[in-house]
Amino acid sequence: MKINFLILSTALFLFACQSESNKQEAKVKEKQTENTSETQIPTEQVSVELNAIASFLGGNQPKSPGEYSAAFANLEWKNHQSLLNPAWSKALVEKVVLMRDWSKTEKIEKKSQTLFYPFSGADFLHVYSAHSDYTSYYLFGLEPAGEIPKKENILNPALTSNVLSTIYKSVDENMSQSFFHTKYMAVEFNNPVLKGTIPVFMFFMNRMGVELTSIKPISFNDKGEIVDAKDFSKGVRIGFIDGGKNKELYYFSGDISDTGLKATSGLKNMINSISKDATTMMKSASYLCHLPVFSGVRDMILANSFTIMQDDTGIPFRFYDQNKWKIQHYGIYTQPIPLFASRGQVDLRAAVVGKEKPIKFRYGYNNPPNLMVATKK
Repeated sequence: MKINFLILSTALFLFACQSESNKQEAKVKEKQTENTSETQIPTEQVSVELNAIASFLGGNQPKSPGEYSAAFANLEWKNHQSLLNPAWSKALVEKVVLMRDWSKTEKIEKKSQTLFYPFSGADFLHVYSAHSDYTSYYLFGLEPAGEIPKKENILNPALTSNVLSTIYKSVDENMSQSFFHTKYMAVEFNNPVLKGTIPVFMFFMNRMGVELTSIKPISFNDKGEIVDAKDFSKGVRIGFIDGGKNKELYYFSGDISDTGLKATSGLKNMINSISKDATTMMKSASYLCHLPVFSGVRDMILANSFTIMQDDTGIPFRFYDQNKWKIQHYGIYTQPIPLFASRGQVDLRAAVVGKEKPIKFRYGYNNPPNLMVATKK
């Protein structure tokens, strides 16, 4: 009888332990589901046509040219390839490799698969060099999304020189200087045969080795929900595959100042939604978050972001509550470039001295660069 009681007690104890273990495992799985539910994006297949166009712009021979074979036989395209290859090799050495090595070494903490990049323009080069381990990317700029380059323009020999010279001018500064010049973008991103940021995204995605799956127009409703659209006037969603994994990039064209947030229904709700637990990146941001008229987006970034990676053009150092943020400084901070001389930060300079870690790549306007990574405690 005692033996039976002992066996029964042991069985009940093991059952209770197993039950508790199952509960804990279920909680872990539930938490994992909560943290990754946003990353459940559509499974899409590689688009031969989109990648052929991207390869044409990027100066790369495509895996499959499809109906674009004649375009890659064009002597002007071959000259374009010869011009681009050394420039891209330099960008690889000075930017892509160094930023990816830095990212792997520093292991920036993240809470979600979302990367939020306000004031980005078409800067896929730097965001994907530093943060290629995310699934969803949300970029914002004033430049129009534009359109997918038309097949008839790519295949028209009379337009080849225009198309290729325009894309080269559009990407050259970003590759060599780490940022786009706004006054030049206004011209280059509005060429009649190569419009907006979409061709620039296609160029850099091709050169970064990812494969395109789809390019679709998007907008958002009053609730801030992203919805399909009939044209690219509000934005674009670009689906792509990297390492066999489906990912997505959203680019929205518009004013995210306080005035813009009030004037555009649903914009504030959308930004508030997509920035929850995101890693936020800011670079070469014209010190906009230093201005009172950008307090809305600044407050949302501080309230919602889990990690913020920025240079001194991002949110002023004084807005970071040291009791709420763990902060690591990189590079050297002295003063802004002359164009933004009035945006100096004495408190940032005092905080950086003696605590900074070196970085080997340029990040933003200043050279030598400065970089700060802040993570919620």
